[in-house]
Amino acid sequence: MGIEVEITHLNLHGQGVGRAGRREYRVDYAYPGDVVEIRSAGRGRWCVSRLISAGTHRTRAPCPHFMRCGSCRWLGMRYSSQLEFKRELLRRLFGRETEVLPSPVRRYYRNRMDFTVGRSIGMRRYGSYAEVESALGCLLFSEHSDSIITRSREFFDSRALEHYDIARRQGFLRYLVAREGKRSGRRMVAVVTHEGSFPLREYAEALGSLADAFVWAVNATLTDTSKGEVRESLGGFEEKLCGLSFRVPPFSFFQTNTLQAERLVETVRSFVEQAEHLLDIYCGVGTFGIALADLAERITGIEEDAEAVSAAVDNARENGAENISFITGRAEELMSGIEEADVAVVDPPRAGLHPKVVRALRRLKPGKIIYISCNPRTQARDIASLGYSLEELAALDMFPHTPHVESVALLTR
Repeated sequence: MGIEVEITHLNLHGQGVGRAGRREYRVDYAYPGDVVEIRSAGRGRWCVSRLISAGTHRTRAPCPHFMRCGSCRWLGMRYSSQLEFKRELLRRLFGRETEVLPSPVRRYYRNRMDFTVGRSIGMRRYGSYAEVESALGCLLFSEHSDSIITRSREFFDSRALEHYDIARRQGFLRYLVAREGKRSGRRMVAVVTHEGSFPLREYAEALGSLADAFVWAVNATLTDTSKGEVRESLGGFEEKLCGLSFRVPPFSFFQTNTLQAERLVETVRSFVEQAEHLLDIYCGVGTFGIALADLAERITGIEEDAEAVSAAVDNARENGAENISFITGRAEELMSGIEEADVAVVDPPRAGLHPKVVRALRRLKPGKIIYISCNPRTQARDIASLGYSLEELAALDMFPHTPHVESVALLTR
């Protein structure tokens, strides 16, 4: 007999929370008002094993892999409720009411997906580091997803190419990384393998018009990551944003939801207004710096990913942004060499700002800091450390059907 729990609220990680006896349970795929029977998913996590009665926030999940795949934990929640709970998350973190701008599209909104290659091609199963749930029928990436996955599987099987078994640390095929330009219309597929040989040209012929660019990369390490050393490539990938063109290397970061990213850029522009020297920290392929070029006299972009910086230089030239220069390296190491800036735009990874970057910004004292984050928890922590006032806060739903929300903070001294 399972444990019966009534879900009363969501925590800051988007998990349903309820009590049974004296114990509190954090339950994935459960929403306030639900009464559920739960099972252990290991490592202190719990998951719904049976829905006893549904709360008013629940709706039917349109994906056959819901609760087996480790993605889209809020797919069973009404979209209006998703926005409501994201607004509540921000209120709890920042102490102010902020509307969350809905995503323009809620299906096929992602311009990149990293599919694990196992017995199936898809995503890691919930609660498992080794098993893979098929992504056939997935609604996140593209209407062409099923065809890309099916033809890839047929090609791999025809060549007797084995998937990499992460538990045994044996095998060859590791990841299929797909990009789709929602504005440019271009598609790229990258195959990440262990060390060996991969017939990329034959693979490209097998996929045909399903993609415009193809990449073979090698990850021979024990690290389970969906990127590698590029060994061969055919063609390139670009996306358009706010009328600008961006070349994006196979494994470099680019805002995932293109249509919503255009609104994000407009929000950042409204916060910047104008600048003499603008710092674009964690600049990637130059997205924000290039989009802000007409608002600043001079822009300096800082980025660790050398491939992204190379693309950023090309992107600046392609878009006529002549007032931008880029520095390759870790922000925490390069910021000590920056002498002045009146505006800083920061878009760090989910872990937030490195303490050295916080100290460097406190030393530079720019008049404005525009802090963009997909993790408001670390963003709130960093804002407290920076010693700036939170002037404005904007929020955008970049990631429908997940607990994640993009927040943009305008900080002033």
